[in-house]
Amino acid sequence: MKAFKYIFSVLLLFIINFSVLGQNTSESDDQSKSKEPSYVSLSLVFISDAVYYGRKDSISAPYLYPSITYYNKSGLYLTGSLSYLTKPDEGRVDLFLGTVGYDFTVDKFRSDISFTKYFFNTDSYNVISEVEADITAMAEYDFDLLNLGLSLTTFFNSDSSSDFFLSSEISHDFVTKKKDFQITPTFGVYFGSQNFYEEYYLNNRFGNGRGNASGTGQDIIGTTATSVVVNESDKFGLMSFEFSVPAWYIADPFI
Repeated sequence: MKAFKYIFSVLLLFIINFSVLGQNTSESDDQSKSKEPSYVSLSLVFISDAVYYGRKDSISAPYLYPSITYYNKSGLYLTGSLSYLTKPDEGRVDLFLGTVGYDFTVDKFRSDISFTKYFFNTDSYNVISEVEADITAMAEYDFDLLNLGLSLTTFFNSDSSSDFFLSSEISHDFVTKKKDFQITPTFGVYFGSQNFYEEYYLNNRFGNGRGNASGTGQDIIGTTATSVVVNESDKFGLMSFEFSVPAWYIADPFI
């Protein structure tokens, strides 16, 4: 609990610092934003398996992930998206997401705070299917050679428990001269608790909750595995190291 209180305090301080910085630079920020029109963005992403900070089910969950976002020139934005499970004979919408957030940029500093609500299919075997909502605050600074980013996230789970995550990333942008294509090798270190993972296994893999797995909580293997998950879930610690190479292509506006 001490770790949770510490991280929650850091999250509050993180948000307060955003507010102070926004107030100190509000005049210049308003001038820059007034020149940027509001717009709508569409995206389509495919992932071969749903993995969250190294945590996944033994059953793969490949998703097609379309989303639509409205960006207001004030910095406010709204996002609606869904995750479509593409496994043969299991095609279904597994998750709806709704996000409201605020993004602002000052020179080479960018920050964002958002609230997301999750609506999972009752048959979902996504490891975060017991998460009902989250709040995320992030900040990133471009040092030209490298980008350094930090984010703090709070999960609100279906059993009224919470999880806290601290993420740090270092990356570099490779952008074409026309600025229509970008590739960004990224290395990240992620810390957090695992109540969401415990609830998933108790309700999906060893219990009679959502999902199609039969209840095995009464056998020795199931009981042992459940105990391991429960004992580790409240601990705040290292969850994963990750390396990724995301890429973007920006098409010309079609409206």
